[in-house]
Amino acid sequence: MKPLKLLIVAMNEQWLNLLEESLTNAGYHFQIRQVNSKQAAIKAFRESKYDLLISNYALPDGAISDLATVLGSQLPCMVVSEGQCPVSSEKVLAIQDSNYYINCYSRLDWIPALENTIEKWQSNARQDINAHLRNHDSLYKKSLNRCMELLSGASTQKEADALTTEAFEMLLEVMDLSRIYLCSALHAPDNTFVIRQMIEVSAAGVAAKMLFTENPKEIPFFDHWTKSFEQGHTVAERLDAFPATERQWLGRHGIQSLMAAPIGRGTKWLGYMAIEDNLNIREWTPAETELIVAVANLLPQHYFLTSKSSRIETELFASPV
Repeated sequence: MKPLKLLIVAMNEQWLNLLEESLTNAGYHFQIRQVNSKQAAIKAFRESKYDLLISNYALPDGAISDLATVLGSQLPCMVVSEGQCPVSSEKVLAIQDSNYYINCYSRLDWIPALENTIEKWQSNARQDINAHLRNHDSLYKKSLNRCMELLSGASTQKEADALTTEAFEMLLEVMDLSRIYLCSALHAPDNTFVIRQMIEVSAAGVAAKMLFTENPKEIPFFDHWTKSFEQGHTVAERLDAFPATERQWLGRHGIQSLMAAPIGRGTKWLGYMAIEDNLNIREWTPAETELIVAVANLLPQHYFLTSKSSRIETELFASPV
């Protein structure tokens, strides 16, 4: 069983010892980090993950409501205050908004409050996530319909470039991306090929990659991309999943997560469409993957030349990252 990770804020030693004894008596394995202020709690939260925050109502740097507002969406928060038992008048640590409290004689009575706090927060979080996914699914469907309108409306290459760029700009905003771009594969009779980047849209503050080129033989992970593309499968990469020796291929552009959807399949796949997140290690959702695959299949065919002369070996490769 994983230890319960607790962030304790502004608790004196007497009450902290009582909390630890209570958890031990209840059979919990736990790890505690204690801090003495709101600012220290926020700093600790940024440095590690916790299962529950337990904070004294009285904080040296302001109201507990501020701390609960900042961290409450990220983890369950339980507020306690030092007081007196209404029956015996002895000193107790009371759980706010409940009838539970902790004292030296009753160290288990407050555990249901802890468990209820975690369970209620988890239930609310699941509801929020489901609502978020439903909203995104609806938004992605609208985005796909708009892409269909844009990418079917061009009569010249200049119009196609402009409309494809407009579609990419919309996806960049809707999906909160750092970059989105289109590459075509140029195949030679000897089964060699180059990749040429055709369209690229980047978020504000993200440098373009259009002029960056690399020899394909030096890119360590592109072999498995090729095999996946030949089978019609998308590929997804995360910086933290790469060996240290290969991270430079994503890290040189600040990429944290990347997904590429092939266009065409078999040994003569036509190219791919790729999206990047430079801020977050990101697991792409099924809805995001479906959207990118669908848009990739809508892209104008003039981008995808399928043959190239044998001089291909002397050309440079536009890096997929």
